[in-house]
Amino acid sequence: MRILPVLLFILISSTSAWGRPVNLKAEDSAWVETKLKRLGFSNSFSEESAKYYEPKGFKSVVTLNLLGFLTPSGAHLTELDPKAVQKSSTFIKSNPEAFQAAQKQFGVPAEVISSLLYIETRHGADMGTFHIVSVYLHLMQVNSPENLKELTRLAILKNKEIKKYSTTKEVREIMKKRVESKSKWAEEQLIALAEIRKKKHLNLKKLRGSYAGAFGLPQFIPSSYRDFAEALVAESTPDITKPADAIMSVANYLQKSGWKQKNLEAQVTALMKYNNSRDYANGILNISQRVPPLPTLETTATIQQTQ
Repeated sequence: MRILPVLLFILISSTSAWGRPVNLKAEDSAWVETKLKRLGFSNSFSEESAKYYEPKGFKSVVTLNLLGFLTPSGAHLTELDPKAVQKSSTFIKSNPEAFQAAQKQFGVPAEVISSLLYIETRHGADMGTFHIVSVYLHLMQVNSPENLKELTRLAILKNKEIKKYSTTKEVREIMKKRVESKSKWAEEQLIALAEIRKKKHLNLKKLRGSYAGAFGLPQFIPSSYRDFAEALVAESTPDITKPADAIMSVANYLQKSGWKQKNLEAQVTALMKYNNSRDYANGILNISQRVPPLPTLETTATIQQTQ
């Protein structure tokens, strides 16, 4: 879920990176409204999505999502960064109530949650600026004949440079599958957004995050928010742009994904459900092992009594 470094963003999305202008076709707001209504979305959701649709980010979103597999994956702190340990420790100290509640309710250690949130968004310092609804509307457009043709051309061009796949035919087949799956996935996430909006949990106009459609401190996609978002205050609306609810939501996600204390493989599996990368999982565990654990409520009370 971690967004790409700035340099990689420039390399993938800039027109000069491909040797000639990128000829991808973005539809307008009228297309958005018609398409969503045709797919069975409510009139209000379709009209609101069209009203706030931002076509300007189309090329960046599409190239980053569809062609990212042809770039090296980012290193998720497999080489330990001392700043990650220090920042994760400080974040725990700044949010003791939420971490105590998360550990008690879900059994996920504070140091793991804090390390994950550091890798995802530097504890909220880098949550992304892409308009989330527009990201998914962009991705719904990639399976048009014109866009499939152009994306395939770009993929073939990039593959000639890096020589990852042996034949052009293989690249064509991969791109056809990626375009189909991304378009379908985008529709699924819009369905989740519509469900969340109906409960008045999110503001579609203001919702921003990564090029991949993830938002908040934990970089949840809409279906993850729908299924795992958890508020610290009971019966309130989860706001994962705030530390307390982000902490609870990550703990809920990992617990439901099979997290088990003293079972390393179960921990890696749970983290890889969050982001399908063993490097990512190992990076989080590597940081967390060096972050001091959160004192229990009993320990905290004892310390206060002796002061």
